[in-house]
Amino acid sequence: MHRFKLATAIFAAFFFASLTGHAQSDDVATIADQNGCRVYNPMPQEQESIRWNGECRDGFANGTGTLDWYIGDQLQERYEGELNMGWAEGEGTYVSRQGARYKGEWKKSMQHGKGTIQNADGSIYQGEWKEGKPNGYGVYRMPNGETIEGEWVDGELKAESGSRRI
Repeated sequence: MHRFKLATAIFAAFFFASLTGHAQSDDVATIADQNGCRVYNPMPQEQESIRWNGECRDGFANGTGTLDWYIGDQLQERYEGELNMGWAEGEGTYVSRQGARYKGEWKKSMQHGKGTIQNADGSIYQGEWKEGKPNGYGVYRMPNGETIEGEWVDGELKAESGSRRI
């Protein structure tokens, strides 16, 4: 059986990176846009700023909109979708400057539910997610066209149900 780990660098690239344990809202820093509307920021960086074009409720980004993350004047990441009181919640699409793209479900700013990530190298994972990592049934297609499908736990393939080259 193949024991295959998805590239952890792709997950680290997400501004919605997995938090240690189950962090409470008051354990995570926030960052405000030019209008004072805040979002949760689990990985603060120097010269970081955001722009949010959706609704602001009780001082937090809320509803559907676009959230852009900058370092200096350089756009680094974009999230288009639903936010709930400063957290990505529901359906949304994340795109990194490095070319990774995740489209799917979010919970507390982590991939959670069903979703697909397309990496800059051409690899794709489509399936179930839990707390920012592949969990449950999923299919991973490598850049060379080989696919691996099966059950994933914390980003690692545990039970392979098939492999083929397409």
